[in-house]
This record gives sequence, C-alpha cells and structure tokens, in this order.
Amino acid sequence: MLSTPTRRLADIECFEIGSDGAKPWRGRRAELLNDLAALKALDRRRLVHVEEAGDIVEIRGTTHVGLIVLPSGRRLVIRSKVPGLTLLEWLAYLGEFQTLARWMTEQGVAAQQTEQDDWHRCIGRLFLFALEDVTRWHLRKGYAALTIDSTEIRGRIIATRLLQRLNRLPRVPQIKRYRTYDVAYNAVLAKALDRVPLLLADGCAADRRRLAWLREQWSLIDRGIDEPIAAVRAAQWACPPGYQAALQLARLILIGAAIDPQSNMGGQAFTVSLATVWERALRRMCGKLADTGWERLPDAERTRHWDDPAGRGDSARWLTADVILQKGDRRWVLDAKYKRDFGNESRNDRFQMCAYAIAFDASRVSLVYPTATTQVAFHHTLLRTSFRYRPQLIDSIALPMAKGPEACLQRLSHLMTDSVPGA
Repeated sequence: MLSTPTRRLADIECFEIGSDGAKPWRGRRAELLNDLAALKALDRRRLVHVEEAGDIVEIRGTTHVGLIVLPSGRRLVIRSKVPGLTLLEWLAYLGEFQTLARWMTEQGVAAQQTEQDDWHRCIGRLFLFALEDVTRWHLRKGYAALTIDSTEIRGRIIATRLLQRLNRLPRVPQIKRYRTYDVAYNAVLAKALDRVPLLLADGCAADRRRLAWLREQWSLIDRGIDEPIAAVRAAQWACPPGYQAALQLARLILIGAAIDPQSNMGGQAFTVSLATVWERALRRMCGKLADTGWERLPDAERTRHWDDPAGRGDSARWLTADVILQKGDRRWVLDAKYKRDFGNESRNDRFQMCAYAIAFDASRVSLVYPTATTQVAFHHTLLRTSFRYRPQLIDSIALPMAKGPEACLQRLSHLMTDSVPGA
C-alpha cells in the first residue's frame, strides 16, 4: 500500500516543452542522491530530457505531463501549459471517463480546484468524489467461487478430488458460489484508493478528511490483483450500476499512460502524453463536423504505401496521415503537431506536408497546432501552388487547446467552410 511519507524531499518541478517562460529544474548531482540513474532511464523513454554539464544537472519536460515517483521517494512533477481542469475536459471528450458535469458544482471538485492545479491532483480529487458516491449509494457484493469441504452439499462436487481421497467422507469437496465484497470491481477501486495519497500528497484538509474516511471504509477489501490490466478491463466490462465513473478514473490511476515494464502497471509513473491526446482529439473533432460537408475517411485509408517492394513491407517507410477529409472530389489532409511552432514551421514539416499532398492527392494540407495563449491570427498560408492543373494549399492552423474542446471545435468548424481562400 502506498502512503505519503512523513518527511518528503522537495519536488523536482519542470514544465512540458513549449511552456511560456518555463525554466528547467537545475541542481547539483549530489542533490539527486540515487535518483540520477532513474532520471536517465526516463530520458531514454522520452518522458523527460536530462542534460549534464559537469556537476550541474538540468531536467526539462517533453510532451508528457504528470508525476513520477523516484527511487528516493521524491516526486518529479512535469507541469502542463494546459490547465488541469481543461486537460480533464479533453480526456473526458476522448471518452477516458464520464463528463465532469456532475462534479462541477459549488460543492464539488470545482470548489477546491484552481486553474494552476496539476492534472494528477484533479484526477485524485475526482476519484475521491466518485468513490465516495459509490461507497454511500452503490457499494455492493458480487458472486465469487469458494472451494470447501463440507458434509452438506450446496455446490458442484469436485469429483476428481473426491476420488483422490475417499477417506474425506462424509466431507465432500465442492465449489459453491457466495456473495462477497472481494470481487474484481471492488478490488480495482481499493487498489486505486491506495495510490491516491501519492497524487494528493500536498492536498487540502478536505481531501485528507475524505481520503481518511474512504480508507477506513475500504480497509477490509482484498487488494490481491494478479494481473492489473486484465482486472481493470474485466471490472469495466462487468461493473454494477453507479460504478462506471469511479472505475474509469481508477483505470487512469492504476494504468495511466505510462506502464511500468517491471510490474506491468502504472507503476511509479503517472503521466499522459499530450501529443497523443491532441492527435486523438483532432480526429474526433473532424468526425463531428460532417455538417460542413467534409467527411472523415476511415482509418484504413490514412496510410499510403510506397510502390517499391522494400517500401511496401516496411511500416517505418509508410506515409500515415492523422486525418483525411473528403468533400466531393477534394481531399484535405490534417496533421496534428503538438509543438509551439505555429508561425515558425520547420523545413521538415513543410516538406512532409508536400509529400502528403502528392501521396493522398489532396488539394489542401494543414499543420494543426494547439495554442495555450490567446492569438488574433490562427491561420496563415505557407504555400500556394498547383499540381496536375489543380490548385493546392499548404497552410498552418492554430486551435486554442487551453480553452477546451468546444472552443477548438468552433474554430475548426469555421475553417472547414469556404471562408479560407483556396480551401
């Protein structure tokens, strides 16, 4: 069971790449104790970027945000340029858990939340609210199999075991069903509850009171889970009424987006890749804008194989677009770029868009960036040309990710109209 240490080393705090005015964490090797090897391993997995210059170590974030517990017990916190509550909106938009509406009340999570709160703290607080709801209103037993020896037959007789030792009679080995709280969906919630102190190590008094009460209520639930990922999946498919929200949050806490290769669990790394979130969100938004006339093509048509034998067999050489839209005989390719390069697009990105235009016979190809700050300009043209006597447009689009899915959807809907010349 994870618990908050009584004396905790100061957090190592850094920011994801592209955050405005964010400085890397900087310190001496001696300050990191035995954590430097773990940090280098995280660098190899591209969760953080570590630079060494003599006795000085600098730590920067990448596109992953969240927290990681280092071997010394110290927490590495990677802060996001997207506010915690907004990031939760995006995760809810992608179906990671139910909408936040029921918690966004004056008495709910919003009353204790600030715009600067890290998203892992938001997740921990949401889970406490959801689990409190389950505990008060929905907690229930389930059926489990129990192997017993009894003189009274109330289950299925285990014939093979009976034949092996007939001297058991009149006690007969059998399997019967009984009702218990020690079932998969309760075990998953209890296991996630044990990890919450890690997420709310510096939480408020209300968090600590709610956590203490819940830990007492769930103290007798068996936490024995042999295969965590399989248990989470089984619990979500067979959850009782009222459990779904808590189980979806438990999935994020136990598995998350960074799976520990040693334990096959979320381990000590509780992070999420914002680059992946942005790519999935762009596909989902485009699929919801069919009323503009642009229809999203199936995923099977997003990949173009090279025609030479080596190219067709090597997936590393394939051209795979994030989104392809079609309207009549026109095609539009959109490529999600989780960078801060809007207005300063790299040479490689520009050439990549030209390759997409040819490979997918597209009349328009767009780089789509998230922006964390308010911008007046959210579209500019990179190249106008023609291919096979047909005009082509290569452009760049900025959507306000920090304002949430609805704001991005509205801006994208505007860009899908013919208001942009050449679109």
